[in-house]
Amino acid sequence: MKKNKKGIITLIIGAIALVCSLLVNRYLEIDDVFCVILMIISLVIEVYGLFQIIKDTYNN
Repeated sequence: MKKNKKGIITLIIGAIALVCSLLVNRYLEIDDVFCVILMIISLVIEVYGLFQIIKDTYNN
């Protein structure tokens, strides 16, 4: 569990970014393209966190 700490932190940051982008889309009058770009960036952060966890798990 200690090895996967960076990956879990990255997943939490990605989840927070995704929720924030959804809240921005719902409550602020911002262009939809900007919100889609924010969501894509947050999903990339999530995938990077998953890769960190997988890499740390299988590298003993």
